[in-house]
Amino acid sequence: KQDEDRTNPTTILGFGGAFTEAAALNFKTLESEGQEAVLELLFGEDGLGYSMGRVHMNSCDFSPKPYTFDDVPDDFTLSHFDTDVTHDVQSGMINLLSRASTKISANNGNLKLMVSPWSPPAWMKPPLPSDPPNSTYASTMNGSVQPSCLREGTAANSTYAATWAEYFSKFLTAYADQGVEVWAVTVQNEPEFPAPWEACSYDITSQRDFVEYHLGPVLRRDHPQIKILIYDHNKDDAPLWASTILNSNASQFVDGTAVHWYSGSGDRHLDGQVGMADMHALREINGVGSNKKIVIGSEACHCPSTGYAEGDLDLMWYRAEKYAHVLLADLAAGSSGWIEWNLLLDAMGGPNHLNNLCDAPLLAVPYRAASTKYNPPIQSWEHSKPEPVLGDAKPREDIERDWGSPTKYIDLGIIVQPMYYYMGHVSKYVREGSTSIPAVVQSASGDDSSRTFRNEEDVSAGGGGNYLVRDGTEVTGWPCEGSTRQSWTLLPMASTSGKRLVKLQASGTEVDGREMTACLGNVPDSSLGGLTLRWCDWVGAVGVYEVAPVEDSVDKGKGYETVRFMLNETDINSCLIVKPLRNGGGSNGMRGGVQTTIGSCDSKKAIWKLDIQLGEISSSYFAENGTNGNEGDVCLTTGWNFLQVRIVSYVCDRAQT
Repeated sequence: KQDEDRTNPTTILGFGGAFTEAAALNFKTLESEGQEAVLELLFGEDGLGYSMGRVHMNSCDFSPKPYTFDDVPDDFTLSHFDTDVTHDVQSGMINLLSRASTKISANNGNLKLMVSPWSPPAWMKPPLPSDPPNSTYASTMNGSVQPSCLREGTAANSTYAATWAEYFSKFLTAYADQGVEVWAVTVQNEPEFPAPWEACSYDITSQRDFVEYHLGPVLRRDHPQIKILIYDHNKDDAPLWASTILNSNASQFVDGTAVHWYSGSGDRHLDGQVGMADMHALREINGVGSNKKIVIGSEACHCPSTGYAEGDLDLMWYRAEKYAHVLLADLAAGSSGWIEWNLLLDAMGGPNHLNNLCDAPLLAVPYRAASTKYNPPIQSWEHSKPEPVLGDAKPREDIERDWGSPTKYIDLGIIVQPMYYYMGHVSKYVREGSTSIPAVVQSASGDDSSRTFRNEEDVSAGGGGNYLVRDGTEVTGWPCEGSTRQSWTLLPMASTSGKRLVKLQASGTEVDGREMTACLGNVPDSSLGGLTLRWCDWVGAVGVYEVAPVEDSVDKGKGYETVRFMLNETDINSCLIVKPLRNGGGSNGMRGGVQTTIGSCDSKKAIWKLDIQLGEISSSYFAENGTNGNEGDVCLTTGWNFLQVRIVSYVCDRAQT
């Protein structure tokens, strides 16, 4: 049911990927026909239609080795800065950017390029704990001290912060001189992570001060058209950073917030799965109307290795589906676009100078090209220890039949993975200027009891396996759909008081087919703000709930009980409740993904309908309190809104209609 009250639609800026040195080096291994094919696949009218990109200033981990454009210590005037950006020219990065821009322009578009630094030159950074005693500055760009990676910090009188801001300006000018125009910069890639590769840590205060005293004034003086985006890290802390910086003097220079899809937990299966409530909160913090700031996803990828290298069809499709699921959920939360990580990698997922191999929709396998030109399976710049690439042993015809990668591209040295096609379902059709239409699937056929993924006569949940059952997955409320994500088992717990005590268990499967179980926790996650799943045997982390009947409820003959789930570990009046999102659920509305938390048992949010036979736990809070088509039940759900509709509108060129 569509909500016609479109008071604050988010305008789409576009979609794209990162022009890393790794992508450029792999592009160069292809012959001219293969290179043209890559450009068409990514940026062409018949391809993904990408119109956004991201490039690193100085090296990143997806470079064969660290580099900068000024390695002369204490060169505060930057007189030794390489204004020809020779490294980026020789590596092929400038060539790839220029050719992509030309391809986009041919389709009446413009490349919106984002620049992100991983690390300043080592001489701008204080020594690391691993550096020799009495060192003046860091011995390497890798790693970072905290809370600020810059010598003298970021206060107004910091010489190094001032020089680093001027470095931004010189880099932007140098790229413009090469014919590459930049749309925006992010202040720092992943400022909360002192990574083992190129890194520069900031806390909120130090990044705020760097923008206010240094970067903001310099860019407004030299490059006033270029936007400044803060944060550029995982979703969970984005609202805190945005609310702090956007309510300071630095806000006058800030155009928006960039976020990554990673979970930060170390469990790569949680990448993309958590933090959606933070996206909704971020959209609210970033304002409305003429004061609205940009929110954009600036990095996403799957790690480690590639689906092709693993030779695993299930892994390939799992990664592809998650791409689409998270992309749609981000758009519903108010993101203006989505930029994935490397545009092109080799078969193993490199090069990466610290062996941090990852996946990409397109892979360069020049040694499989039909051309007689010799290309070794391992390039000279690949640092990773050669591992068996299982996809290489598979005949080209079998790859096309089983994995969906056309032989015509394999013959050009290109593997097209399933992620590519999932991206295309969105990027190819949702063009710049599109706006979301508020919409949510109410039910399968308009009947409140019908379920999209379960036939009326069935008691088993449908919708495929639940891959979201693991420690750390958020537990949400979502329109009841009858999927395995909304199927729960009540595990009886011993009780000396006669109370009906249970753990709420979700069941699912790992990508490799292993069965997984996890239980509802008892404390909201401090960063995410809602309840999550925890491993069921974790004493103290998993909630033990009393199933308490609601007095005077009328449920006889309806197949369900009306109950409260009272937290048994505390004497305080504490129950499982629904927690509406701060921006009303974005374009999916109030029921379009709500959190769960612990709250007062006296609240209407604490009343649930429990259907033991179906394994369904639902809340009617929104049926009584929803508006504009958002009336209806929500069911207790593992994860976010991955199986719903996404509707967008966009203006068509009448001459092409």
